[in-house]
This record gives sequence, C-alpha cells and structure tokens, in this order.
Amino acid sequence: MVNKRIVALSNQLRDEGVSVSIRSTETACNVWNLMKTDSNLNEIQTALRSVYIKDHHDNKKFNKVFEELFTNIEDKTKPNNIQQDPYNNSHDDPSIQQEDIMPMPSEVESDLPIEKIIPPDFNPEQLKQNKIHEKDLLKTDISNINSYDERILDLCRKLAEKIANKRSKRKRLMTTNNIDMPRTIRGNLKNGGKLIKLYKSKPQIHKSKHIFLSDISGSCDWISSWFFSIIYGCQKSFDKISSYEFDSTIINTTEALKSESYYESFTSISTQRMRRGMIHGQSDMAQSFKEFLKDANLNHRSIVIILTDCRDWRGKREDGILESAKILKKIVKQSSKVIILNPEKKIRWDTPTSCVRDYQNAGAEVYEIGNLEHLAELITKL
Repeated sequence: MVNKRIVALSNQLRDEGVSVSIRSTETACNVWNLMKTDSNLNEIQTALRSVYIKDHHDNKKFNKVFEELFTNIEDKTKPNNIQQDPYNNSHDDPSIQQEDIMPMPSEVESDLPIEKIIPPDFNPEQLKQNKIHEKDLLKTDISNINSYDERILDLCRKLAEKIANKRSKRKRLMTTNNIDMPRTIRGNLKNGGKLIKLYKSKPQIHKSKHIFLSDISGSCDWISSWFFSIIYGCQKSFDKISSYEFDSTIINTTEALKSESYYESFTSISTQRMRRGMIHGQSDMAQSFKEFLKDANLNHRSIVIILTDCRDWRGKREDGILESAKILKKIVKQSSKVIILNPEKKIRWDTPTSCVRDYQNAGAEVYEIGNLEHLAELITKL
C-alpha cells in the first residue's frame, strides 16, 4: 500500500539532490507497513535511511527531510493536550516537591502506534519545495555563486566524480589495441595497399603534468573555492598534478590536495592563506607569475591551467606591453600550453581594466566559464 508521507519523503529527498528511484519508494512503503505497528520512530528512520541512502554524504539531507515530515510536529499525546483532573491537586500542594513526583516512563510514548504519534491528516501540497533544483544550479551564472552554499559544495563533489569517471574511461579507450581500418588503408595507399603500418582507433595519450593556478583575490575568491572542490575530487584521474593559489604572492597547495578529506584539505589551505595575509586582497599578476615561474619547474609536458578574471589591478605597462603578459609569455614557452579559465562574460573582456587580449597575445588560450557545468566540461577535456 502506497503511503502519502513516504511518497513525499521520496520527492523531498530528490529535490535535495539524493538519487531516489521508484523501486526505493516502493521498498520504503513496504518497510513502513511492516514496521509501523511494532517499532518506534527511530527504528523506522534507521530502516528508511538504509533504503534511500547510497552515499554517506547524503545522511544529513535524509535526517533533515525526515525530521520535517515525521518529527517536527505537535505530539497530541502530550499531557498539556489532556484535560486536567480536578481531583489531582498534587502540584498545588507546597509540601510536595517536584523532584518527588515520579515522571512517566519514557517507554509510554514508544508503545503508542506510529500512526497515532504522527498526525493522520497529511497534505503533500503544503510541503515547502526547494526553489532551486540541482540542474538549475549547474546552469546558474558562476559570478552569482559568491557565497558558501552546502548544495553547491555537494554538487562540485558530484561533478568531480563524473569528471574522474569520464577521464578514466577515455584513458582506457586510448590504450586499446583496436585497429582503425579506414585510416590504416588510407595511410598505406602509398605502399601499394600493403598494410605496412597499422593505425590504432585512438591516438596514444602522452602523460602530462597538470598545474593549476587559482586567483583567490576578492573578485575570484568564491569561484576559486568551487574550482578547488572539483580539482580535489577528480585529482586521481590526472597523471601528475600540482596546485597553486595567488593574489599578490603564491602558495603551493599541492600537499593539501593529498589530505584524506576535503575539509582537512580546505582547513590546511585556509591556514596558509591567513599566515600569508591572503584574505580578499588585490591580485598582482606580475609578482605572482614571477614566483610561479621559479617554483613550478615547468617543462614541455606541463599544462598550466589558470583560473582568473584577468584583472591585473597593479599591472604596469612598458612600451604598451603589460608586465605580467611578458612573464606569462615565458611561462607559455617553458610549458606545453597555458589555458586561462575566465569567469567573466566575454562582453567585459574588452574593457580597459581587462588584460585578456594581452594574455592571448602572449600565447595563452582563454575560455569563458559561464557556469559550473561549463567548468566541468573544460576540466574533463584537459
């Protein structure tokens, strides 16, 4: 038998980003019908949690939704809803102390049927729905995601898992020995059609060192936090990875990436920022790029990915050339390629304070990241 409250529980969990199937809802209804007469609410909550939750990160979401639907209600079995006995004047007798009165045993409430503890009248239409769905968050303008939101942090974790899976699948395909026959025949026409050289269906992947450099100045602070969340989650899909952050100086955050949990990692990085006074400062691209060039140990296999809005507020020009662009050109020469991920819209790239064109002239590839979904796609293709 389908229970309206269980169906509402499934719906609310799905709105919170938990993966809920029809089979899970059906199983939850069966669990409810089996346990509602002989179990207390805590036991039912534990049983339903085992049905719905496949990822321990979703435990907090389940507890929150369950409490809203099942426990945050007025208990009509409490004494204050029961008519007072006019002959019971023990509370008015000053000779009787409150601590002398034996309370009702805690088992009394648990002995009541669950359906009497929760109100029988339930209208799912009165539930408060989440205004922003997970799919909408993916397509939200990234410049508007400028404050801490646990949903976005959870979404970045899921994006990281998808990126890691896609990159791992691509690596497996690249190492297969399948022969691309059309390409092989075309390539051997010069040999009279004899199959002297075989062409694989996928080109060989060359191992690269990916180096991430994030701008954590005031204008990019929160965006860099989501960027780091994604990189932390998918780091194992890269052959070799290094991570740096900068505003007017740089810090090496590579070791922090190796922490067992994201929160330990972020705490370690926050400590480094405070020690260096890197709290909502202004970016000094020239100084930061100089330090990065000395510390990063670049070579022909290095791919540098820079997250920045390309606003060099302290930048100086000499003969019309931006100082930071000159240093970036050296970084480009010493590495395989330099990719800049810019959270600003392209329409703002031609303003006087933007140095996108200077960095493009230096040899960097600049891409606009409009939302988290676009950011994930760019990282997947690295």
